[in-house]
Amino acid sequence: MKHGVYILAFFATLLCLSGKGYASTPSIAVVRDTTFRVIVYFGENEDGIDSCYQNNSQSIALLDSLLDLSLGTESVISIKGEAFASPDGECNSNIDLAVKRINSVKELLQKRYPYIEEEKIEFLAKGEDWTGLRRLISADVNLPDREDVLTLIDYHQDNMMKRKQLLQKLDGGIPYRFIVRDIMPGLRRVEITIVRELPEIEKKAFTPETSTSELFVSTKVEVSPGNNLNKTKEDNFQKRSYEMTVVEMGGPVERKIILAIKNNLIYDLLLAPNLEIEIPISKRWSLNTEYKCPWWLNSEHEFCYQLLSGGVEGRCWLGNRRKRNRLTGHFLGLYTEGGIYDFQFQGDGYQGKYYGAVGVTYGYAKQLARHFSLEFSLGVGYLATEYKKYTPYEGDIVWMNSGRYHFIGPTKAKVSLIWLITTRRQ
Repeated sequence: MKHGVYILAFFATLLCLSGKGYASTPSIAVVRDTTFRVIVYFGENEDGIDSCYQNNSQSIALLDSLLDLSLGTESVISIKGEAFASPDGECNSNIDLAVKRINSVKELLQKRYPYIEEEKIEFLAKGEDWTGLRRLISADVNLPDREDVLTLIDYHQDNMMKRKQLLQKLDGGIPYRFIVRDIMPGLRRVEITIVRELPEIEKKAFTPETSTSELFVSTKVEVSPGNNLNKTKEDNFQKRSYEMTVVEMGGPVERKIILAIKNNLIYDLLLAPNLEIEIPISKRWSLNTEYKCPWWLNSEHEFCYQLLSGGVEGRCWLGNRRKRNRLTGHFLGLYTEGGIYDFQFQGDGYQGKYYGAVGVTYGYAKQLARHFSLEFSLGVGYLATEYKKYTPYEGDIVWMNSGRYHFIGPTKAKVSLIWLITTRRQ
């Protein structure tokens, strides 16, 4: 019995505390502006609204929910819209088409929501949406020649008609047909932006009275013990190594270093400036490097002869090397080279993203004088390249197609004049 009395007294105390410690506050009205965007799509060269086209049925349903009369017309602050057309066809016609699409959307709003004040509705015809087109192209990884399309759009910003013509000719029209089929339908639209006040939201909240200062909500941050900061420091010792070279001194030591600077006369005849440097590693082995860079361009005559190429070759010199000077006689070599190019000769041109070649060489070097020699060599191997074919069009170039080319056979030939640089030590 006593326990029952204690329990009743305990609950009565709790009720008293709840009445004194907390007070119910009035309802709080929360009002804020919210922006909604609704998109209505149109077919090609169409200005009428088709509720069955793309997502138009969902867009109209969303308009019905946002502009319902039960929500009150005073909650609608503004209705703004922008009309766009896809950038195909004539620019002026597309502007007129955007205006007609605005009229169709206005007619829809007036018919379905006549209670909306006209001064709250504002529309603007934007015409061709090149910005949206570029954004969609950048996001579509399946578009053929996407980087070339973006470059063309960015380069011809001041001439819309030329931009359209070049897009249609690029790579035989393959990327343009993809754009028309998969990208441009998303550009023929009217974007409607609705700004309205949300209805009042009543929330009942309970806040502590100032008299109950003993009631707090505390947040405890549990700190886990960290790693021991007082770590034992290990001493770092720098290891030093010493190399000792022992040379038998049996008499005076003669050491000859030869550096060969070369120029390929065949490349000179082809108007291709070139330079080679060969460094002997020993009497039997050497390393040869080469570089060539013809860079001729005449756009008026549709002529382009540009090549940047470099390569390296390891050589083994044959025969008895004790009886011959370095870098003379017969040799076998293993080479690799690569570069980029752009060739055009009054008509279609070919621009190489890259080319690469590997193979073997055979050659012979004959010393003509103390510091001069002549070298003949031929290289046979495998060559691969990836290129783009283009054609000139009204002062610009249009990409026609792209491809790859592979070749096995002779890849280089040389008749080189060599300047030998020598030093002699006793």
